[in-house]
Amino acid sequence: MSLSGLLQVSRNALASYQMAIDVTGGNIANVSTPGYSRQRPVIRATGDVQGGATNTQMSVEVTKVDRFFDSYLEVQIVDQQQKAGYSETESSLLGRIELIFNEAKGAGLNDVMGRFWGAWDDLAINPGGQVERDALVSVSEELATRFNTITSDLQDLKQDANLSIKDTISEINKLTGSIADLNKAITERGNVSGESNRLLDARSESLKSLSQLIDLNYVVDSNGALNVFLPNGKQIVTGNLAWELDFKNEHVVSKQSPTESMDQILSAGDKGKLAALLNVRDDFIPDYQNNLDDLAKEIITQVNNLHKAGYDAYQNTGNDFFVPAGSDNIAKNMAVKNEIIDDVNRIAASAVVSSGNGEIAQEISAMKDQLLMNSDTATFGSYYGSMVGQIGRDVADANSNAEHQDTILTQLVSHRDSMSGVSVDEEMMNIIKYQMGYNAAGRLCQTVNELLDTLMNLGK
Repeated sequence: MSLSGLLQVSRNALASYQMAIDVTGGNIANVSTPGYSRQRPVIRATGDVQGGATNTQMSVEVTKVDRFFDSYLEVQIVDQQQKAGYSETESSLLGRIELIFNEAKGAGLNDVMGRFWGAWDDLAINPGGQVERDALVSVSEELATRFNTITSDLQDLKQDANLSIKDTISEINKLTGSIADLNKAITERGNVSGESNRLLDARSESLKSLSQLIDLNYVVDSNGALNVFLPNGKQIVTGNLAWELDFKNEHVVSKQSPTESMDQILSAGDKGKLAALLNVRDDFIPDYQNNLDDLAKEIITQVNNLHKAGYDAYQNTGNDFFVPAGSDNIAKNMAVKNEIIDDVNRIAASAVVSSGNGEIAQEISAMKDQLLMNSDTATFGSYYGSMVGQIGRDVADANSNAEHQDTILTQLVSHRDSMSGVSVDEEMMNIIKYQMGYNAAGRLCQTVNELLDTLMNLGK
């Protein structure tokens, strides 16, 4: 090989090891960067020299920069992100519902109902007592207000869920737009010398962020573009195009097909934050509200029926005690009749034309032990206790599921980091190896320079 050939070998070696050191330095710099995939230069021998029957490799080059990435593990992480996103959101929202029905501090609906029946019992003992009548009206208003407040709190939570749905859709659209832009950049650059590795990492992170929000499937096409689909097959990312979602009239729709509601599609499974928001808004909250309305309706109806059969302190026949229940928003509209509030002597406690008889008050008080709820299988107290117990079980199940899904996700991410993440010890060893190669190439260059000096001196 000529001296000029040796210089070329030296130059190639210096350039190759310089690039290897640059890549290794990039790994070390990104040791704490979320989603960063470790990179490794692929160095191969190049060039040859004929030596009789021998063909010897004489130079070196970096052909590409590999990205340590397990696509199968990535699929598992994306799927688990969807489950974790759903369970975390469901657990949070159901936890807020549990607080609405909180009975821990003794000021919940069950406590007020107990004092309501007790006030009727006190009035039965002293039907003409003004103190007992005032106390009954006060606790009855408190009972109605408690029903009103729980309903209002549930409706506020529903509106909060709608706001979260709107914000989540906006975030989804940003992420799908980002993936489409990255698709364009990746397909344009290809994978020459690993130039698209950073973009692939960014796209992978965007996909995982998107999977926390929505149930999706995806596939990487032959051009390297990542295409994303909803469970019904509707595409939301195709190549460098993103199809946006919208939120209209409390429904998730496609901006391209605004009349097509996707609520059922998105809430049918158990993946993604959006599905959890829709499920809690459309299933859990209405179920709890319906149970509360049924309880309020039965209390109103049964108390009114007995109260109308009695006589008040003026020896007149009784009227409704509560405002009669309508067909909608029963718990929200529950209220004591104004006539009773304005004049407690209109409480019909007597079964006969006598203010000294408290049989009606006694019969109303006895309702607390009667099977009047759930097709005559439960008392008011046991029905509400069962309702609160169901909420507690739903919250416990959601919390347990959230903890389980988070544990699995943590394990998968840890496995991913062990394979794709940066090990500082390993990178430092590589630095030393590449530095030694660089020094040797430099020494070769120096040797060639000395040979050239010798050759030049021979000509003098």
